[in-house]
Amino acid sequence: MTSKCFSSLRQFLAFPSNPPNFFTIFNLARVSLPTLFQPQANLQPSRIDLLKITQVKDVQLDRGQETVVGTLHLTVHHLIFSYNEEELWIPYPIIHTVERQPPSLQSGRHPLYIKCRDFMIITLSLLKDGEAQDVFDSIQKLACVTSIEQLYAYAYQPRTPFTAKNGWNIYDPLKEYERMGVDVSTDTWRFTLVNRDYKYSPTYPRTLVVPSKISDNTLNYAAKYRSKARIPALSYMHWHNSATITRSSQPLVGFKQARSIQDEKLIEAVFSSNVPTGPNGETVYGSTAANLIVDARPMANAVGNVARGAGTENMDHYRNCKKIYVAIDNIHVMRDSLAKLSEAMQGMESAGGQVNRGALQRSGWLKHIAMVVEGTMTIVKSVHVYNSHVLVHCSDGWDRTSQLVSLSELCLDPYYRTFEGIQVLIEKDWVSFGHKFEDRCGHLSNEKYFVNLANTGGNAATNTIKDMQNKFYKSNYYQRETSPVFHQFLDCVYQLICLHPTRFEFNEQMLIDLHYHVYSCQFGTFLFNSEAERTHHQPQEKTYSIWDYFNSDKAKFTNPLYDPMKEKDLVDDGGVLMPDATKVKYWASLFKRDDDEVNGAITYGTSPSTPESSSIIADSPAN
Repeated sequence: MTSKCFSSLRQFLAFPSNPPNFFTIFNLARVSLPTLFQPQANLQPSRIDLLKITQVKDVQLDRGQETVVGTLHLTVHHLIFSYNEEELWIPYPIIHTVERQPPSLQSGRHPLYIKCRDFMIITLSLLKDGEAQDVFDSIQKLACVTSIEQLYAYAYQPRTPFTAKNGWNIYDPLKEYERMGVDVSTDTWRFTLVNRDYKYSPTYPRTLVVPSKISDNTLNYAAKYRSKARIPALSYMHWHNSATITRSSQPLVGFKQARSIQDEKLIEAVFSSNVPTGPNGETVYGSTAANLIVDARPMANAVGNVARGAGTENMDHYRNCKKIYVAIDNIHVMRDSLAKLSEAMQGMESAGGQVNRGALQRSGWLKHIAMVVEGTMTIVKSVHVYNSHVLVHCSDGWDRTSQLVSLSELCLDPYYRTFEGIQVLIEKDWVSFGHKFEDRCGHLSNEKYFVNLANTGGNAATNTIKDMQNKFYKSNYYQRETSPVFHQFLDCVYQLICLHPTRFEFNEQMLIDLHYHVYSCQFGTFLFNSEAERTHHQPQEKTYSIWDYFNSDKAKFTNPLYDPMKEKDLVDDGGVLMPDATKVKYWASLFKRDDDEVNGAITYGTSPSTPESSSIIADSPAN
């Protein structure tokens, strides 16, 4: 029955089911094979021709200490390994590396080493050299797409229609800002249409909220002083005291220490808006005495950007505020850190499951996560405890800024911890404000991920080729732009859930699925670099929203420990969560590991929050 089903595989090259995102070799999702192989209407014939082979029998699959033998199937969008009635699905976009290794001296099989972005690592060993080469070539051609429209999202059709169908409209900026109080409780903020056609700032959302006293003409001048015209714009107004979080890119200071009166007026208007009042109507002056500019970068990096015509604010020109540096490293450091962490996890498999704690620590991953959490805590305290307005930026304002702003809002506002709220938060502060999902996730990957070592003739030659490959890998534009920025955000949310298990309506599985699908390219939500690109491509007409996927199976992603009464009563902490950088730990289940196995009962070094190691540096006192 199984072989008959797969004999005409070219007729069934796009598959409607949702592949699981957490696999073990002997506990794969059991699915009826004939049900899976149903033709789709949205086939892509030109890509069918890229398949040099569609089925290989008697393939050995190794993962860690486990081995099974089954049949490998290649489709336009997936590798599928079937073993008895079980299947392992691997969408091509989630593949990070494929190495065709020299034949095994013991078995004579021809191995393909496959490393995935969801941290699954497998080796497929084929009996015939020609079949191994055909599989390698087919994966390479199908995984290396040149346009967004070639990704799986544009062919995907759910086997069972989603019951939720409002995913593309889950975030309405007018509705969300009105929920915060814009146009309701204050007249100090307004909506501007200065970016209605995305020409003012192509990477910013169409709808922007700015201080009412600042005219569009002033905004036009202010745009010239901020990188990519990403001016200070409102992201969040706190329900407790109307203190705000605004976001922007770095100022274009340069060697000549340029300044912009319009930028200074804009920030002054932000910091003087909505001065909080006490219970008897008295003014709370803390908001004008301790307003904060948060530069997410290390101080050296910020100052170094002066040579490129950018830099950081000269605090002599900004009144009633101070500036701090959070010292979150750049995308290249984070990419390398994750690679080291992944290698450490991989080493655990080759060592029979033993944890190399030294390698884990040397990756620096927890230090980076702790620094993001520490920066979040600083912003949360400034807004909620000190009644201060906060402006956050990094270099371009779409990576570290998105992390700090969204995590702070998650802690400050119970709404964002609901099932609907987390979707709105991600759409607002990640998608609409221009996090570069296409670039950071490497959706348009190319040959950099594929290495053919089959005929190298030994370890020395193998290492030489790998070294050459790595040099190309590091110089390639798409590789240089990739970085686990959104992954780190999800990791930090996981840390918050561990710390406050009853305060989140969604669960860890939702975070794991978000991580998986940001790379699987099964949905159109995370395919683009900006709202302008999304508007141009109109994915709502041709793809499905990931939010429909989650909302159609809400029970699976709901936290059973969630206690909404704690948010309604606001008795203990006022509905505000305080993150703790001293309690971060490795997100074991994302790497398909047990928590005790990875974290154990060890201490991960000095906390970044201690004075000896803290990298949050104040640039200047309040004026």
